[in-house]
Amino acid sequence: MGKASSSKKVARAAGIGGGRVNRRSRSWGYTLAIAVVVVIGVALTYTSRQSYQAKLANTTARNAQVAPRVGGTAWNEGYAIDVCGKWQKPIDRPHTKTGISTAGNGVIHVAPKVAAAAGKNATLGVFASSVGLTLSGNQVRLPGGKDYVSGTNCGSRPAEVFVKQYAFAGAPTGTVLNQDPRTVRLQDQALVTIAFVPQADKAKIPSPPAYVQKNLDKVVAAATSTTTAPASTTTKSTSTTTKSTSTTTKSTSTTTKGASKSKSSSSSTTGSSASSS
Repeated sequence: MGKASSSKKVARAAGIGGGRVNRRSRSWGYTLAIAVVVVIGVALTYTSRQSYQAKLANTTARNAQVAPRVGGTAWNEGYAIDVCGKWQKPIDRPHTKTGISTAGNGVIHVAPKVAAAAGKNATLGVFASSVGLTLSGNQVRLPGGKDYVSGTNCGSRPAEVFVKQYAFAGAPTGTVLNQDPRTVRLQDQALVTIAFVPQADKAKIPSPPAYVQKNLDKVVAAATSTTTAPASTTTKSTSTTTKSTSTTTKSTSTTTKGASKSKSSSSSTTGSSASSS
């Protein structure tokens, strides 16, 4: 009985010891896994932040120019109008006297025809007056639509007019501008939301819907493609010129060959005359 009891104690001790080893192993493995997740998370956050800052810097530099100019490169900016949390139908006014227009796709096309709509004068106010949108610090009304004036309720709460700008399509955050909406300068490849919402909801004003951002990308891509197209035509002309040069060279060779043949004929005639003599 004594030996059996001793054996059981040894086995029990060995089991307890093994359990402690396993628990320690699992503990270190879990800690390592958490550490890896944290490192990856920090790396992704840093990369995302760097990408955002690069895009923001690029947009800021581009829009710091005095452009758009009359007859210069056109700008395009996505926009949407939010009334009490509901997106309004995009305005369709593709032809205007100022050259600032929109074709019902949620994109403001900025191609000034007059100085009053160019450079620093290319504002949200000029866009509004060009397409029939009534806009001010306390009023917004779409063409032929209802008039929304500050103090009018959204549900049970009074609402106001706000403008929130996003530096580029897909920007995670935007800025609510504390100024008269009509003085807001239009931006190239940016997004802007005109909103009539309660004061408490201004921080929640979203960027324009996904379809607006998609249309903006299409317009910008098409404009870039059109700008680079003439380069291909120039290359083609160069090839034609080279071909013509080749033809000229061929003609020259033919002429030379003909001259050589005439010379040989002349030599033969001379030889014949000498023999006759």
